[in-house]
Amino acid sequence: MIDYLNLKNSYIRALQTGLLLNAGYEDAKRGNDILHKFCETCIDNSNYSETDKQNMKRDLELVKEALSGEIEHHFHGS
Repeated sequence: MIDYLNLKNSYIRALQTGLLLNAGYEDAKRGNDILHKFCETCIDNSNYSETDKQNMKRDLELVKEALSGEIEHHFHGS
């Protein structure tokens, strides 16, 4: 079974590392989409209950939105 918090933190760190390594705007946005979908797939394939899976996916959607804001701020300021 996956450790959800580890998966979520890895998603965040991977995207932030890309920004630190000067990924381009489109690459960062695409990376956010790909990492989000990957995490959703990991959750779907886990042994968590359906209720837990839905809660994790809602949390991941908030993470994706926050990271999208971080990307926008990184490239376009406030």
